[in-house]
Amino acid sequence: MKRSILILFCFGVIVGGCKKSPENPYQSQGIITGYDLRTCAMCGGLEITIKNDTTKNPPSFYEINSDLQQLDISPNKPFPINVSLNWKRDPSPLGAYNYIIVSGLKVN
Repeated sequence: MKRSILILFCFGVIVGGCKKSPENPYQSQGIITGYDLRTCAMCGGLEITIKNDTTKNPPSFYEINSDLQQLDISPNKPFPINVSLNWKRDPSPLGAYNYIIVSGLKVN
């Protein structure tokens, strides 16, 4: 009897001590700084700085080939816009010009 009570007590302590850690479903934090107003052939879109970019030799900013409405952000929202996002480099030739594809985005 004492042994079963001890086992139940230990089990209760273990289960009670376990917490589900809050998981951030987004891989990066970023700041959308504004529209790219250059007029070259491969320019345009939104400029975004990614805070925790772990890529080798990251650029100072990336380009998103979208506008605010396509990202479900109000076009009246003032810049800079703090966001959480999931992204990858654009596999097309635009990727060489630091364009990225955003697969998930949340305004913070």
